[in-house]
Amino acid sequence: MTDRHEKIKHYLDQLCSQVKAREVHTDLRDELGNHMEEMMLDKEQEGLSQEEAAAYAIEQMGDPAVVGKSMHRLHRHRMHWGLLVGLIGLATVSLLLMWIFTTNVTVEIYKELYSNHVIYTVMGFIFMLFFIYFDYRKFKRAAWWIYILLNAMLWINPALSSTYNGINRFWTLPFGFVLDVTTVSMWVVPLAIGTIMLDKLRSNCNMQSILTYIAMVALPLVLLFQMSDWVRMFLFGTMCIILFGWLTKKWLYTAIGAVVTGSIFVLLLFFADQYGRLERLSVVLNLQDDPHGSGYSNYSIIEIIRSAGWWGNGIDTTFDMFKTSYYNYPGVLLIDVFGWSAGILLLVGVVWYVASMMKILPRIRDDFSRMIIVSITAMFALQIIYSLAMTTGKVPILSISFPFIGYGNHLIYDYAMLGLLLGVYRRKDTHSKRNEKIRQKVDTDPMTSS
Repeated sequence: MTDRHEKIKHYLDQLCSQVKAREVHTDLRDELGNHMEEMMLDKEQEGLSQEEAAAYAIEQMGDPAVVGKSMHRLHRHRMHWGLLVGLIGLATVSLLLMWIFTTNVTVEIYKELYSNHVIYTVMGFIFMLFFIYFDYRKFKRAAWWIYILLNAMLWINPALSSTYNGINRFWTLPFGFVLDVTTVSMWVVPLAIGTIMLDKLRSNCNMQSILTYIAMVALPLVLLFQMSDWVRMFLFGTMCIILFGWLTKKWLYTAIGAVVTGSIFVLLLFFADQYGRLERLSVVLNLQDDPHGSGYSNYSIIEIIRSAGWWGNGIDTTFDMFKTSYYNYPGVLLIDVFGWSAGILLLVGVVWYVASMMKILPRIRDDFSRMIIVSITAMFALQIIYSLAMTTGKVPILSISFPFIGYGNHLIYDYAMLGLLLGVYRRKDTHSKRNEKIRQKVDTDPMTSS
């Protein structure tokens, strides 16, 4: 690039001072500066001096403050207010349901859950705000380290965590904070794998890159299997299959992978299941055979939904034995108290919410950001769909929490992941093309990547 005239430099400085997104300053200087230099060159060939040509170019561009403000409107950080307002609505419903539960339950230990729920919600909002303003593009350079760290945490997890329902999931940290290692891995490891394999699978999808992807997915799958967390293992595996299909666009290979993975999962249920999972999964086929045993939860949900009617049984609904576990079934509690009409509103609301996440995708231009949107949206969709299905009582009851509504510290991760998604949307118009090319050159240069 040639040295620019001082007047041109001063003009560009004034223009860029109006644009708050510093990431695009370089692109604006290049694009507008080159355009002004072309105008100068044309006028110099017509006989004008360099000073006169620079003055002409500036006059043609217009007031730098006005042009700068228009560039700011074009490249400013943006907030998806629809998703944010929807989240506030879901959080309000969540807090209301937990208040109703703790007001009606007679077991004293459960009455403390509301304060914990408020704490999880507040912490979730804090993490969400952090990731909204965090530059998610830094995740690229840290992807390998994050992948290695989380696999190491899964590997040593049985030695550090306490067993809960036969699963080693939780680390007890200082100040009473609990880290759900398997849930963190379920969310973050697919993002790390997608980041590492994005360029390889998009530019050169050969057998070597496919096998590398399979190997990177297989390691955390094996670790989750050894920890007996089959639910997170299934969600993680499903997410990685979806991500592979989106990355490669080879849907036949993806379908074959899904069939093979599903077959292995079924075989494990038959031959490597120590906790009777197959029986718990198949109980929905014969609920009438054991309504007060293994099918108790499903049978209770079906009876509650049937009796709720359009307007529910009211806030002071009578609590029986099953209802003391309502904090695990917020959808059922909502219908019991407010009726089928509230359940339909919840269904419409969460469908709209997931659809709003999906509508972000066409507005994102770079593949890395799109990969994050696909991964987060698909994981939310998987959990929401199954949580809604459990609300009917017609599917096996699994330890899948309702995102944003169900009780537990999973709320922190739900809010954090939504914050990451909103952070991608916030910067969708502030990508520097020049800086991105430099990053790609650095990442692919063997001298700099070694």
